[in-house]
Amino acid sequence: MTDNINYNHIVDYLNITLPDTSGLLREMELYAQENTVPIIQKEVRCFLGTLLRLIKPASIAELGTAIGYSSLFFSHYLPDDGKIVTFEREEDYYQIALENIKKAGKENMIKIMFGDAFDNVKKLDGKFDVIFMDANKSMYRYYFDTLFPLLNVGGVIICDNILYKGMVSNDELCPRKQNTIITNLREFLDFISHHPKLETSIIPIGDGVSVSVKLSD
Repeated sequence: MTDNINYNHIVDYLNITLPDTSGLLREMELYAQENTVPIIQKEVRCFLGTLLRLIKPASIAELGTAIGYSSLFFSHYLPDDGKIVTFEREEDYYQIALENIKKAGKENMIKIMFGDAFDNVKKLDGKFDVIFMDANKSMYRYYFDTLFPLLNVGGVIICDNILYKGMVSNDELCPRKQNTIITNLREFLDFISHHPKLETSIIPIGDGVSVSVKLSD
């Protein structure tokens, strides 16, 4: 079982065809690969880059910093005075992310809130154009309920790993120990797919990505 739900030959083709990163982002990809750090997959990165180019966000809230890879990638799509607030609870990841953000010269744009997102999201204020969820999958509904009022109308909620190794779509793939997370993800997907104030799509790339546009307050 892998973290990519597509056929291997499709993943291989996309990896060959889609452009690579360079510089610090490439260094972070190699570090993540060598140290088993979860970061967004290549095809997801390219999709999100295209999406952000269309959205033109000025502010992003991210749940799940890890080593700061996605935050730094997102920063390329913000204006110079844009802001990213991101949450990380693992001390080692937090420290590495701080170093990477400093190395990139993005300290004024990216703020990391250290600690469990369950408590820290309640402290968040201001308004955001994009919310990116890549933290505890069982808590996606809680994060949504907490942060939805802070999302601007026309803003977008993006959730990674939403199909969770394909288990969400097929009970036969789901070991008993994963029942809770799979049940929670299915309920969350049903919720955002039928929410009257959202327009939602589920994209089967990487480990599954959902994109929801806020239609009204």
